[in-house]
Amino acid sequence: MATLATALAGHTSCSTDSHPQQQPLDHRRFWGAFIPTVTGTGQPTFNSIDRLASLAGYRPNFMHLFAAIPDSLPVATLDLIRDSGATPLLTLEPWDPNQGRDQSLYSLETFDAGQHDSDLFRWGAQLGALPYPVLLRFAQEMNGTWYPWSIGTSQNTPQDYRAAWLRMHSIISEHAPNVHFVWAPNAITEGTRGFTDCYPGDDVVDYLGLDGYNWGQSPGHQWQSAHKLFSTSLEELSKLSSNRPTLITEVGCADGNTPDLKAEWISDFFRVIGSAPNVLGFVWFQMDKERDWRFNSSLASTESFRNGLELWMSGSRRG
Repeated sequence: MATLATALAGHTSCSTDSHPQQQPLDHRRFWGAFIPTVTGTGQPTFNSIDRLASLAGYRPNFMHLFAAIPDSLPVATLDLIRDSGATPLLTLEPWDPNQGRDQSLYSLETFDAGQHDSDLFRWGAQLGALPYPVLLRFAQEMNGTWYPWSIGTSQNTPQDYRAAWLRMHSIISEHAPNVHFVWAPNAITEGTRGFTDCYPGDDVVDYLGLDGYNWGQSPGHQWQSAHKLFSTSLEELSKLSSNRPTLITEVGCADGNTPDLKAEWISDFFRVIGSAPNVLGFVWFQMDKERDWRFNSSLASTESFRNGLELWMSGSRRG
């Protein structure tokens, strides 16, 4: 973790230098975001990250991007993120994103059987060639129902998941010592299962992750507080491993019936992570997609986020 701490940008407000002094990881808090201008079809720009920093009041420490396993490493985007003062968080998804959930070609058993070793070796070599650290998140939200690697899809079992993770980790860690591995289930909700039986172990995981979205009041969904969404799962993660810090690797909130509802939800979210001693940071999903997940979808939510982030970043981690 000391290596990663040296690489991370400091928790400095936008009014200060964009390359702040680095401080020990154990006494700091971090934040980051996924923004579509970084990982979309257009060329990424420093301006998009600068705009995010200006909007939030703090420069992001992490920037999140996604890639599918048949892809090549997006070196230009990773370099841009690094040059902006942030650390890349790369989610590597073992599927063809154009083929939907049911893809037997990418069942977990095929990974354990070595059918994707060539791709894993390629990713390991490309990541290992980078002169800076990268957080790598593999096969996230395995306790949901929406991915080819989901438990129950294509007869996937928790044992299959652990075996696939171990094979991935063995290959990539051998070739890319600069990679730090993030294991990230989805928050436990009515539509997900538990995740503890999918944990591959502290020896092959550097950070625990957790994803959670408040989809709002709509068909098939109901408004749920950040406390209800995250608290149980954060407790489960702390029991699962007290030696690994936690990152909220995806979080977003739909708009409510009134602007105040989302603003209140954001304030609740900062209270939840502020009271969880193992939470190191979070990564906001800053995109208008299935819902308008952006923290700045209204003036009220923007103000709530800026206030919450100020308190979060100026505090000291406990634990």
